[in-house]
Amino acid sequence: MKKVIITGADGFIGSNFIKSLVKEGVEVWAVVYPQSVTKSRIDKWEGVHCIECDIDALEDMASYFPREADGFYHFAWQGVHANDRNNMSLQMGNIELCLKCLRFAAQVKARKFILPGSTSEYLYYGRPINEQAVPSPQNAYGSVKVALRYLAKQYAEELGIDFIYVVITGIYAADRRDNNVIFYTIDKLLRGEKPSVTRLEQLWDYVHIRDVAQALALIGDKGRRGAFYAIGRGDNQPLYKYIEIIHRCIDPKLPIGIGEVPYVNDILPSSCIDLSAVYEDTGFVPKINFEDGIREVIDTMREEIGNE
Repeated sequence: MKKVIITGADGFIGSNFIKSLVKEGVEVWAVVYPQSVTKSRIDKWEGVHCIECDIDALEDMASYFPREADGFYHFAWQGVHANDRNNMSLQMGNIELCLKCLRFAAQVKARKFILPGSTSEYLYYGRPINEQAVPSPQNAYGSVKVALRYLAKQYAEELGIDFIYVVITGIYAADRRDNNVIFYTIDKLLRGEKPSVTRLEQLWDYVHIRDVAQALALIGDKGRRGAFYAIGRGDNQPLYKYIEIIHRCIDPKLPIGIGEVPYVNDILPSSCIDLSAVYEDTGFVPKINFEDGIREVIDTMREEIGNE
């Protein structure tokens, strides 16, 4: 039976990933913050060992974890909310937390350490993100992510543990609510109101959480030491294309205000990815197209609005 260790296990990505793993018979050691209010997402599943522990105390808890786990996924991150992304002291704290997790992974002889990054590290790169992408972070959150990619990789080499860096594009799911144009548009249209947005010409990519979970599992199994992988669907199309799909799925007769809001400046961000590396090394192919996946979101939000 495969064994993995996951920090930030009760977060959105962590909990959905664990749900996918236990279905495949993988045994999971899930590290959550003490007194976690979202622990119930994961502690009900067979095969999950839920461990409430500060990352600072991990090294003292080694006896609770398996030796030679197949993978160590470090999802825990402080300061993910928009209001905290320029909190330098908070963001800088993530560096030491990650390095402590690397030391612990080496202590328990985990075989691989997988660290997720963010497309926010490359918002103004302007091309699909791959290992050669030039970072262009716009806040402390993105800057620390960039720095940690290189620091953690170097430290993992010193510790003798395989290190893999993963950048995930825009994730959506029926049980997630983000403050972005996708959820804004769905909410407005379902309420019979007109959404007003920019021309939405920036290139973007969206991926369903079930595809993310599949990719992460494959990377844990087959990922190459020192690799950089981008996870997404790879549609890489203008944002307005996604809005047109949403409009059509809800009611194409409703008014929609594409172009009513001016751009803040002429430099457009982008969030699109190059899937070639993850496909070549692991065979990952996303299965859920945007229209099918977003219909799940629309149906769930319609029910929620109807129950208000």
